Amino acid sequence: MFRSAWEWYLQRVTGGLLLVLLVAHFWVEHFMSAPLRHGHLTYQVIQARISNPAWQAIDIAFLIIALYHGLNGLRNIILDYGRLEKRGVAVLTMVLVVVGAVWAWWGIRAFSRL
Repeated sequence: MFRSAWEWYLQRVTGGLLLVLLVAHFWVEHFMSAPLRHGHLTYQVIQARISNPAWQAIDIAFLIIALYHGLNGLRNIILDYGRLEKRGVAVLTMVLVVVGAVWAWWGIRAFSRL
């Protein structure tokens, strides 16, 4: 169960954003790439797109939104079915925040190495 209106609202907003980003990602990757349409997809073509700062920003936003949506959803499922006291809720929340922060750092760091 959602503990506040903001959690409920952010879960819906991030879900909508994920839908838009997923459709855009699929469209760009599979239909807007001329080398792909012509059968000339190479590592260099992919590296050129991924090393573009605008695409990196979009991909990083996708990562952060997906992490928030997924981990917040997992937290809410656990809270709905678990019988946690206030301390247990705080520990669960902190563990998921740390997991999300490490995962985001790892993903963002991968872009810095391109």
